[in-house]
Amino acid sequence: MSNPTAAALMWRWFSGHSLNGKYRTNATWTMPSRGDKPVMHPTGHAIRWHHMPRLHRAGIRTGSTAMAAVISYGLIAAFWLTVNLLIAAALTAAGYGTWRAVRRVRRYRHHRRWVRPLTRALTPELGSPPVRLEIDRDRSRVTVGLPEDFTGSDRAREGVTRAVTAKLAIEAPDASWKLDGRKPLVTFTRSEPPPSRVTWDDVAGRIDGLGPDELMIGPGKKNSMVTASLASDSPHLLIAMGTGGGKSNSAAFWLVQQLRRGAIGLFLDAKHHSHPWAFKDMEAEYGQLPNVAYARRTQDLHDAMVWLADELDRRNQVALRAINAKGDILGDVGPRLFIVAEELNLATPRLKQHWADIRSKDDVKKSPALTGMGEVAFAGRAVKMHLIVIGQMMTAEALGGGAVRENMGIRCMARYTQNSWKMLAGDTPMPPSPSVPGRVQCLASGTVREAQVPLMDLEQARELATGGIVTPCPAGMPGASPDRELTGIPVSPPRAPVTWPSDQGLSLGLGHGRPARPPRKTLSEAHAEGMFGERTLWAVRKAAQRAELEPDGVRGTAHEYEIGKLYALAKENAR
Repeated sequence: MSNPTAAALMWRWFSGHSLNGKYRTNATWTMPSRGDKPVMHPTGHAIRWHHMPRLHRAGIRTGSTAMAAVISYGLIAAFWLTVNLLIAAALTAAGYGTWRAVRRVRRYRHHRRWVRPLTRALTPELGSPPVRLEIDRDRSRVTVGLPEDFTGSDRAREGVTRAVTAKLAIEAPDASWKLDGRKPLVTFTRSEPPPSRVTWDDVAGRIDGLGPDELMIGPGKKNSMVTASLASDSPHLLIAMGTGGGKSNSAAFWLVQQLRRGAIGLFLDAKHHSHPWAFKDMEAEYGQLPNVAYARRTQDLHDAMVWLADELDRRNQVALRAINAKGDILGDVGPRLFIVAEELNLATPRLKQHWADIRSKDDVKKSPALTGMGEVAFAGRAVKMHLIVIGQMMTAEALGGGAVRENMGIRCMARYTQNSWKMLAGDTPMPPSPSVPGRVQCLASGTVREAQVPLMDLEQARELATGGIVTPCPAGMPGASPDRELTGIPVSPPRAPVTWPSDQGLSLGLGHGRPARPPRKTLSEAHAEGMFGERTLWAVRKAAQRAELEPDGVRGTAHEYEIGKLYALAKENAR
């Protein structure tokens, strides 16, 4: 076979043909390769180039040849100008390539995270994969192509809507169904968000209509109200928000609802003044509310959290005596107690160090304060003890363990990252993080709802907290106001205890509920009352060890001593 001429080679080159003149595939001038057997080469293989239309190949070869000729001429005629232009072209090409690569990666992630799961969820509802599925990157609009035989029954529509809302984490979208013609489809668009500014007065009527176990989170979408049940959803709440998200405002709104119903509150605030409305008036004078206690210093936080364990034990004793065969507690364990724990990320390390400094060799190693918090998380529901835990990054370590965090079944989050959502919500699809102050995503019983927590006027909050049934904090509760009678706020009298006939003398009320015995105190209580003057608690403990003071009982993890012995010890060490 004779060698091809130069003219033939040039024709084959510029026309996009193989240089040896043989066809590799059945691609034509305008059509790519097609059919069951598109490859015509004896080997049965052909590279992608030969599957393209011949005109496409011709354009690539002609254009690249012309570009090479222009660059060569430029290098000869104007070398540096051509070099600069080549550098600029290379940078432009690199930028364009990077942009294309980023778009490809984002499309892949979008497809893997949203398109693929929704396709799999819609397939059993439609009987086949959706004909068309388009999801905007922010999930504000979703288009689903439906099969031709889709009838649009209520059940079928509900199934499609449920799949879209569950897999894309969009709440109550607006659906537009187009079922006529050969290409039926449905388009979901994100519904209007909750109102951006709400006050107590806007929702007061609806709050008054809630049951004793219900708590309003705030107005939601489509004029609905997002509520949570302390009985069926979870007895404990968790607020996880970035700075400025409205953590303290949310806690105030929820706590005031319960204080008006006769509940009492305990603030654990390592930041000292996160909730000033509870202990200061508008003239900056101390005026702690009679139905709240406030613990700030590490020692106070420790004592208050240990007291929680004792109070839980007391309430459980009452419940044990009063419970019937159905599990109903017929007696009165006391008012609802809400513990507002602020920034445990800050408090927990201090509490651990504090316990390490004061504990004796006979004491347990784990801080009894953290133990008390954990016990309330596990056993507080039945005896009306509830936690409201506040923080930015609610790690398991800050809460005293992952099991404690799992008991926070009502979780309100805002300004979260993907990592924090994954930590707190698990595999629940993540909705867009709200940016409006007070806007939260509330996760309860496996569902996510968006709500706007009303902005509280804190002067009004003080009035509201004492405007309903006011229950004063019990005597001996750490952090309770010592002069609540002087605050000028009227309080309802303590409820009379209901005494069951028993030789144990157990009382079902707000009292201690224990048999009469000689007065006893722990070293912490005696120190807090100033019995040992200016001495530190650590010095008091050492003095008790040197004097070999015998305890007369145990309360929680602390030893109790008869008051007479404590006065004798104080007198001995005052010399």
